[in-house]
Amino acid sequence: MSSATTTRSIEADRHEIGFRAARHIERVFRTLTAGHGGELKDEYLRWVTREPHPLGNLVILSGPSDGEHARAAVEPLLGDNLPSAVLLPGGVSAAAEQSLIAAGFADVGALPAMAVDIERLAPTKLPAGYTFIRVSGGSRGENWAKALALGYGLPLGLARRLSPAGLDVNMANDARTQFFAIVRGDRIVATSMLFLDDGLAGIYSVATSTEERGKGIGGHATAEPLRIAQALGFRVGVLQSSEAGHSVYLGLGFADVGHVPMFTRMRIA
Repeated sequence: MSSATTTRSIEADRHEIGFRAARHIERVFRTLTAGHGGELKDEYLRWVTREPHPLGNLVILSGPSDGEHARAAVEPLLGDNLPSAVLLPGGVSAAAEQSLIAAGFADVGALPAMAVDIERLAPTKLPAGYTFIRVSGGSRGENWAKALALGYGLPLGLARRLSPAGLDVNMANDARTQFFAIVRGDRIVATSMLFLDDGLAGIYSVATSTEERGKGIGGHATAEPLRIAQALGFRVGVLQSSEAGHSVYLGLGFADVGHVPMFTRMRIA
């Protein structure tokens, strides 16, 4: 992928970086779900897997949609009473919020959209006995899915759909989507995914086994793919943080630049 269109720095894109960091999550889901059950429209992405987790029945609204567009996007999720989530990286209008609440969704806050100049990443180092690797399909791809499911609290079926086991994997060094893991012996103890798009290097699917946390492994699984992206010409890394990972990313040098409002609807008895 050419580096000619990459963002030079957060400062160089200071008026747009918040929106672009938030919007990156829509770009990765549009790419990963295309041909794998994703319904892609200009106004929204809808991905229905029927897995028992909100992220497995997902709508991403492409802009501050009006109430009518929001309702139309989530309508197929309501009759089947599926646990569902709606992300609004372009912001949430009052009309869209009212429509989602009327449909049974609850405002659960926003995911911080974060960015870092890759050259300013804090140094990371793995403990002795741990190795950072690139992951393809096959048995290792299956194990990557299992590690993501356990570390992130996802149903295995959903994790597999987002893994090298369920997606086409291009092992080229400059591939748009790349999967990585940290292994201890033959066991995957942490996962991450690099997604190169819109001139930014996005980090996703960062998960660490419960018993391996606190050793700097998640930080390394985040930072090392960005250093690979830097060698390809990318200068800025982005992600959308969970509450648990926020302090780790701040420690690596990331800064909050935007947010992604999120609504969820759980099963109704």
